[in-house]
Amino acid sequence: MCLKPKLKNSDGFFNLFINNKEIKTPEKASFNFKNNVYPDLILKEIKKFKLKNLNQSIYYNIFSLAKDKILVDKQKYIEEVLKYIYTDLICYWENKPDDLYALQLNNWNLQLKKLKKEELNFDYTFNIIPIKQNKSSIQLLKNKLIQLDDVILSCLLIVTKTTSSLLLSYLFITNRIKPTDLYKNTYLHEIWQSKKWGIVEEEKEKRESDLLIFKKIYKLIKINYEQQN
Repeated sequence: MCLKPKLKNSDGFFNLFINNKEIKTPEKASFNFKNNVYPDLILKEIKKFKLKNLNQSIYYNIFSLAKDKILVDKQKYIEEVLKYIYTDLICYWENKPDDLYALQLNNWNLQLKKLKKEELNFDYTFNIIPIKQNKSSIQLLKNKLIQLDDVILSCLLIVTKTTSSLLLSYLFITNRIKPTDLYKNTYLHEIWQSKKWGIVEEEKEKRESDLLIFKKIYKLIKINYEQQN
C-alpha cells in the first residue's frame, strides 16, 4: 500500500504526517521545516512514484542525513567524504584501447580542467596504485566543503557514494555538471562496454535508477540555492 502523507503547519513549522503521525528522522528528530518547499518535495515524490516506504524517498534520506548526522558533526562527514579523493573514479584511467582512452580524454579530462580553474589540481594515472594527490588542492577542496550548508553536503555525500567520485560530485553540487553528464561520466566504462558487448538488464535498471536519483537531487540543489539568494 502506498504512503499517503499530509503536510501540516504548526507553530510556524512545516512537517509531514502519515495517519496523523508525524514523519521524523531515523533518530526520531522533528524536521521542523521553516517553509513548505522542502517537505513538499518529499510529499510530491511519494505521491508521484507511489512509494511504499519512507526509505525509498531520496529527499527523506537527504534531509535525515543532514539533520541526524551532518548537523551533529559536520567535520566528521567532511573527513569521510575526502577519503574518496585518493581513489577517485576520474583519476584512474585505462590507456587502451584507443577509443576508451579517447572517451576518458573527452569526458574526465574536461572535468579535471574545470577543477583546475579553481586551483583544484588533481592528477590521473594509468596505474592501480593510489596517487599522492596535491596536498594544497585537497586542503582547498576541504575548505570549500566546509562552506556548504548541511543539505548540500548531504547531497554531496550521497552522490559521492553512488559515483565513487568526489570530484564529479563536487562539480555536480556546484552546478558545473548536469545530471545526464554526471551519469555519462560515472558510467563511462560501463557504457563503453555495453556498446561493445551488450548490456545486462540488471545493470541497465541500476543505471536508470541512479540517473533518476541524480535528477531528483539536482532539483533539490537548484531549489536550495534559490532559497539562499
